[in-house]
Amino acid sequence: MMSRFTRFALIAALLLGVAACTSKPVMNIENRTPTSAVKSEDDMRRAILAALQSRQWTVERADRGNIMALIQRRSHQAEITIPYSASSYSIRYRDSQNLGYKNGKIHRNYNKWIHNLDRSIQQELNRAAF
Repeated sequence: MMSRFTRFALIAALLLGVAACTSKPVMNIENRTPTSAVKSEDDMRRAILAALQSRQWTVERADRGNIMALIQRRSHQAEITIPYSASSYSIRYRDSQNLGYKNGKIHRNYNKWIHNLDRSIQQELNRAAF
């Protein structure tokens, strides 16, 4: 029969292992070009803002050529910067809370949120092309 300490140590080690598995390198998207022709910087801006809204991101600032946004999910928060031009955009990590950011790694949900946002921006750009 396992002692109480051994059982506790085993559970603690297991939980640490599971927590470590959820940490992935931070996904940044650099100089992404749209699959369709974008007519102007304003078209790019509109597509990014529409995608942010559809994915429930909150726009903090929307300066010309640069958008800052955050997403809040329960006690988790992520902040990003999206520099853009008429020909490309990037999505860059800025800050986070309760996502375990350390040494360039973060909870895997952050990368899912970024991947989904990027996909939505591409869809908005394709929609705007017609």
